[in-house]
Amino acid sequence: MTLTHSAQRTLVMFVGCMVLATALLLRAGYVQVINDPRIERLSQRQFKSKVLVRPKRGQIFDRNGEALTINMEVQSLAANPTKLKHKKTLALQLAKALGGSSSQYLKKLNEDREFIWIKRKIADQTVESFKKWDLMNAKGDLVDGFWLIKESQRAYPHGDSALPLLGSVSIDSEGIEGIELWMNSKLEGHPISIAAVKDAFGRPAFMDADAVRSAQEGENIHLTLDASLQFSVEEALKNAVDKHKARGGSVIVMNSVTGEILAMATQSKINSNHRNHVIADGYEPGSTVKPILLAAALLKGRKLTDSVWGGKGFMKVQGKTISEAESHEKFEWISLKKMIQVSSNVGAAKLALEIGADSYLKMLKLFGFGAKTGMGFPGEIAGTIPKSAKEIPPLRLATMAFGHGMMTTSLQVVRAYAAIQNGGFLVKPRLITNDASLDAVSFPRIIQQKSTEKIIETLAAVTHEGSGKKAQVPGLKIVGKTGTSQVVDPKTKKYSKSHFIASFVGFAVGVEPKLTVYTQLDYPEGNYYAAETAAPLFSKVMIAVANRFSMPLDLGREQIKIAKAHPLTEPAFSGTDTSTEVPLFEGLSSQEVLYWAKGKNVRMQMKGFGVVKRQSPAQGSEMKDGSLISIQLGDP
Repeated sequence: MTLTHSAQRTLVMFVGCMVLATALLLRAGYVQVINDPRIERLSQRQFKSKVLVRPKRGQIFDRNGEALTINMEVQSLAANPTKLKHKKTLALQLAKALGGSSSQYLKKLNEDREFIWIKRKIADQTVESFKKWDLMNAKGDLVDGFWLIKESQRAYPHGDSALPLLGSVSIDSEGIEGIELWMNSKLEGHPISIAAVKDAFGRPAFMDADAVRSAQEGENIHLTLDASLQFSVEEALKNAVDKHKARGGSVIVMNSVTGEILAMATQSKINSNHRNHVIADGYEPGSTVKPILLAAALLKGRKLTDSVWGGKGFMKVQGKTISEAESHEKFEWISLKKMIQVSSNVGAAKLALEIGADSYLKMLKLFGFGAKTGMGFPGEIAGTIPKSAKEIPPLRLATMAFGHGMMTTSLQVVRAYAAIQNGGFLVKPRLITNDASLDAVSFPRIIQQKSTEKIIETLAAVTHEGSGKKAQVPGLKIVGKTGTSQVVDPKTKKYSKSHFIASFVGFAVGVEPKLTVYTQLDYPEGNYYAAETAAPLFSKVMIAVANRFSMPLDLGREQIKIAKAHPLTEPAFSGTDTSTEVPLFEGLSSQEVLYWAKGKNVRMQMKGFGVVKRQSPAQGSEMKDGSLISIQLGDP
């Protein structure tokens, strides 16, 4: 049969369509079954992603296992801008719920991205307010394109206590200051990036559970600090700073045998209170270095009964006059022991010139001045002393004898006195108890015990007959040394006649544990001498230390009254505080609650910040061993 021309055309078109349809069918099959790499890549980009999984950050505890940090679960709001509608309206709603301007949220919502953070770490009450502003329905479902992500937020249950040591973390829970920074590699664990499948809105929907579990949690860090003593020390420091209208101050309590720091408090009304001034800031130590000069003299064969000429109150060195701190002090011949007792500047200068710059400089270096302590805390400075005796002309040597013309840190001074207390060993200060690298350290002996005993004899004269009388604690034999150092005025580049740093450093003899205590007040007003400022602060700190470690005190009636008024001695609970009933915690701070719980066989669970708003069980409930007490904190 012969086809007409028209039929032939129709047949060709039909065959062509069939071939095209078959080709399309084959192509579709290839794409669906065999997978086109380009299409596969597009698919993966739309429905697969990489998610960074951050493990739980390790905790920081004190030496007794008390938590100094906690990880709180909070929520953060995220969105997929490509899935959002009515963005102007949403921006207005976000501004009402979260604060800020609607324009800043609209800018975020208009980004050409599949994931953005709207706001990180939102308070629970703010999340609840989403319902009010139509961002969330009554069932708790957010507007399409938004979702909440659970995150961890670092909190410090003791408030500001020890914060210059503890430091802080970033919004991504990475250490940025203090121990949080120093120990960050251990605390943060090992974050990992894993593959996740996204849903239609770009949210991670499925992740490999085994891979998530492989994210190693951070290590816990145990400090040498005693949280109770730390709080007590900070209270004493704050009261002294306020009383003497000082710009700030510092206190250190260190175990003289092991180098463990039991308390380290700093306060500043000028600079950041989060800066660790005892490690990061230097000062001229004043007369607290005179016992180091005495150690150098003893090594040269001098005796405590040997005398130096006091010059009747002044002496000339290289055309400059050196005088006593008090104009009425006009000493003639005085023994080395008396020189320390009365803190004679002229006597110290005479002794330094007699024994020579080389001997004095060597002893300063033996005691660790001019070098970092090796503790490893971020920001520690080495201080400055001359590198060699050639750099010390007579005038500088004379002033270095009473602690000027050199720069030290408070930590260096307390370590030097610890060596005097422990028989001559230069310990390495330590803040971390589970740092195995410190356990095998053999501390070098820098002077012989017979020399330390003679120095202690002179320091006892300071506290019993000299400038350190107000450092005494009834029932304890206190030895130590005052230091009132001048401060260089940054404008005139000369020593100020109105600004001073007052310090006292010492310890109790014949009691355990062997602890060295350092106190300092910066720029106290009025009677600025250490004898009237830092020495009384030392006494209060030493009472707290004695109470904490059951040292034998003999307090008079008035001192007992003061001790009982201290918040750590008698917490201000408004409810019954017995061993079988739960007290009323409402209105108390987290510090007071944690102090009450210390030593009790109970489990504490705290949420929020501020003071106690709710508690469970209620006041008066029976308290059994292992009971769980839940505390909700809120704004005062």
